[in-house]
Order: sequence, then C-alpha cells, then structure tokens
Amino acid sequence: MLKEFEFIEKIFKKTPSSIFLGIGDDAALFHKNKKEFWVISQDTLNINTHFLSNTDPENLGWKSLAVNISDILSMGGNPKYALLSISVPSANQEWIKKFSTGLFKCAKNYGVELIGGDTTRGSLSISICILGEALQNNVLLRSNAKLNDDIWVTGELGLAALGLKYKKRKFVAPKPLIEKAIKALEKPLPIKVNMKKLAALCNSAIDLSDGLIPDLNHILNKSALGANIFIESLPMPKWIRKNKNYPLVLSGGDDYQLLLTAPKNNHKKIIKFAADNKIKISCIGSMTKTKNIAIIKSDGEPLHYKEKGYDHFA
Repeated sequence: MLKEFEFIEKIFKKTPSSIFLGIGDDAALFHKNKKEFWVISQDTLNINTHFLSNTDPENLGWKSLAVNISDILSMGGNPKYALLSISVPSANQEWIKKFSTGLFKCAKNYGVELIGGDTTRGSLSISICILGEALQNNVLLRSNAKLNDDIWVTGELGLAALGLKYKKRKFVAPKPLIEKAIKALEKPLPIKVNMKKLAALCNSAIDLSDGLIPDLNHILNKSALGANIFIESLPMPKWIRKNKNYPLVLSGGDDYQLLLTAPKNNHKKIIKFAADNKIKISCIGSMTKTKNIAIIKSDGEPLHYKEKGYDHFA
C-alpha cells in the first residue's frame, strides 16, 4: 500500500501551468501581482482521527483554523481569508456556537476573515481552505534549503504528543505538565509575527504537523541534503528531557510550530527578530551533504532512532 505522501504524488500531482507552485509543499502559490503570491492551502480534521470525540468544541474551532494558519506561515506568508466546510451529525446549536466562538477567536488573533464555506449533515468533519499573501522574492519552499544552513524551530516540541498519549491513557506525567500538554494539543499556537519579515532571513520552512523528523525529511528530500540534529538543542519540557521521552519530540506531531533553515550569517538577525517579536526560537542543527538525518546526543554519539511520524495510510 502507498504511504500518504506517495499516494498524493502518484495520483494527484498534476500541476497546472498557470500557477507557480502546486502539490508538494505546505501550500500552493499563484501570482497576485508582480511582487506577491497568493498562498492557498486546505486541511481536513475528522473525528477520532485528528481529534477525539470529547474535545472541547471551542478548542476544536480554534485548532481547525490554527492548523491551516501554520501552513501559510511555513511558506513565508501572512494569512488573510478562510472558507469553512463542516459536516455535523445534528444541528446542535450549543455545540456549533462554542465551535464558532473558538474559530472566530483564532481568526481575530491572527487577522483572518471568514468569507464563506458550506455546512452539511454527516459524521463530524471540518475542512478549511485558507488564503494568504507572501512576497515572491522571500517565499519559503521545501526545496530551497542550502548546505550548511542553520536549522531552527519555533516554540516547544513534544507537548501536544504528550497530551494525546495521556488522553488515550497511554502516559502518566505530572498534573501541571499534563494540563499544559492537553492545551497544546487542543489549542495550538502558531507563531504570531509578520512572517514576510522572518522569511527574508530564511531559505526554507515547513510546519511541524507530523513530527520533527518526518517533516524535516520532506525538506531533505526536496533539497537533496541531510541534517545533523542535536538532542541538547531541542526545545522540550524539562520532564520529557529528564525521562528521555525523545519520541514525543522527534516524531510525536501536532506541534504546529515552524521548522526553518537559514544561512549561518543570519543567525544573530534571527535571534534579534525573535526577541523583538517575543517568540521562542531555537537553533537545533545544520544542513549537511549526507542526505540522511544524524541525531546527536550530548556526548557526541549518535542516537539510533527508527520511530516514524504520523501517516494517514500507515
């Protein structure tokens, strides 16, 4: 059986000649004017696949839009407009009101306008199409990473994966950490910045939805490069680091943070940008010639790691 991204490449990748970039990245690109691209993407969330049935509807409304916003950011764009298509099993006004409250809170926070969509009856499923803007000379493509680029990630990794494992009763951890983890799972917070300015300092990017290692692999495959990743540089909760629960960080998924690559001579500029915009960003490694990923422990020895990230068809 084909894996998820093999399935997409084999069956659906037929890019029209009228657009700049089609299937194969976090979003498609087509010309808005001589200096800008429209950036367009779509994500679908299905009950018991992307969220559990007991998920708070307000949080679900927030997350449904946030995961799409993350795609626009990863292309170097700023989100602008969204269309919502939702199937619900019944016209439960209380549930729908709470869902819409979360959706509009997220939209207001990131400057997105809901401009249309569709509503049908059926098993709970949410699909959002999102449109953003990016500068043509600063757009971030998975295929544009360069040899010796620094590798950066925003935010903290592993929390959402911990939250999901706890909700599935597969993990025990301190209560304050679990509360933080469930919030990270159900209400992700993509960075809130003028992404056009950060993109000007970077070469490539991807949003972290399926896990750090599988998502980084997309950049490696498109750019024909490898990477060194340093465990001690990965931003993770102290409890995860202490207990060496590295799979939560390396392949857990649902982080909806950004992984970026950037020239080494922009290192100080990125640190300053993060400080000025009050976002957390960490340099976790660098791009190499090897065409594989070396995960390096604090003692300099490699971490042998075989776990894979999320795949819809695995």
